[in-house]
Amino acid sequence: MKKIFLFFVVLIFHSNFIFSQSGRINLSGYDDVKTHFGFLLGLHSSYYRFDYSADYISPDFSDLHSIHSKSLPGFKLGFISDFSLYYPFDLRTLLQVSFSEFRMDYYYLDGSVFSDIRPSTFLESPILLKYKSKRRKNHRMFIIAGLKPSLEIGAKNKDEAGKDILDLRSFDVSFELGFGSDIFFQLFKLSPEIRYSRGLRNILNKKNLNIYNRPIDKIIVHNISFFFTFEGGPK
Repeated sequence: MKKIFLFFVVLIFHSNFIFSQSGRINLSGYDDVKTHFGFLLGLHSSYYRFDYSADYISPDFSDLHSIHSKSLPGFKLGFISDFSLYYPFDLRTLLQVSFSEFRMDYYYLDGSVFSDIRPSTFLESPILLKYKSKRRKNHRMFIIAGLKPSLEIGAKNKDEAGKDILDLRSFDVSFELGFGSDIFFQLFKLSPEIRYSRGLRNILNKKNLNIYNRPIDKIIVHNISFFFTFEGGPK
């Protein structure tokens, strides 16, 4: 994912340089239209940040050395509605589906490792405020921030009895912060964007205790996304 991150950063700034050299102004009346619609395609990396519970140091888990969460890739698809508020601010609402995987590795003193991978599908509806710089020919930079409610609508992480191994809540709210670049073409606007997301809720439920969730006190979802958004120009 580090290579993908560097690729997107280079792409954003390289595109800005190329379009700043272009003499033609594309979609010159784009900002005169107050509402725009489009869609997004994205790659992302997700992982759990967690705290150990008091049970972790109890005699019941004397054979457990440590627990680690590893980031795994996924992808997102969604639709965008952008509403111009007062320059330079826009309100953006999104409806997107996120296909994710989360991995937890349990390391034991005898050298054995138990790995649990949880494929999950989320329905997400970020509400974001976008601050855009002054347009320079066919590009401009922006920063974006807001909240992202999400609902897990599908997961495969069951034990032999068919129960959720970690016992996680399906609803979460995250804070999102990112930056990107608007690149204006003749018929549409392309926006490469990098966005970081951090959950604001402890999604660990622990109503059904087991050997996998007892050593853990809190789980927070973290996510780094790389988007390409496409929005139509004025008629």
